[in-house]
Amino acid sequence: MKKSTKGAVAAGAAAVLLLGGLGSFALWNDSEDIAGGTITSGELSLTEATAPVWRQTTSDVKPAGDIADISAYRIVPGDIITYSASYGILADGDNLLADLSVDIADIAPGASNAELVEAVDVSIAATSGPTQLPTDGGKVRLTSGDQTVNLTITFDFDETTTDQVAQNQQIDLEAFTLVLEQSRTL
Repeated sequence: MKKSTKGAVAAGAAAVLLLGGLGSFALWNDSEDIAGGTITSGELSLTEATAPVWRQTTSDVKPAGDIADISAYRIVPGDIITYSASYGILADGDNLLADLSVDIADIAPGASNAELVEAVDVSIAATSGPTQLPTDGGKVRLTSGDQTVNLTITFDFDETTTDQVAQNQQIDLEAFTLVLEQSRTL
């Protein structure tokens, strides 16, 4: 190869290297930051507002009073005991609709507690402000903000239970559920 060809190739390679370091050629341009703001999500939650209180409300045997430990209390025919608690609802969202219900579907008699479940009448009273909540699986629509739900469950052991029926059995109170769920329909 001639010296002049080698020199031309070397000069071309040097020019490519120098141009590559300069970047690309650009036309006029501009950019602007967008003052869009912040998107913040709402909140829907259910919290225990007051500690549950168990009370023996039967007055024919001894005066009504609080039960310190429900798991140590032994209910007998004729007894009436109540569970009372308040729950707070935090509902924060511009388009937030929520349904609130009390679910007792899981308290079904099993082989080991069928007699007790049959002998104890369970009634539930739940209110959110002036609204009485259904306890049959129905729902109440909440459209306002923060609220308090007052829940009272009464257990009335049929006093006509005889012999050894329903002795040494349990009702699982974990089967009661207060349900709060968002809805997207009016």
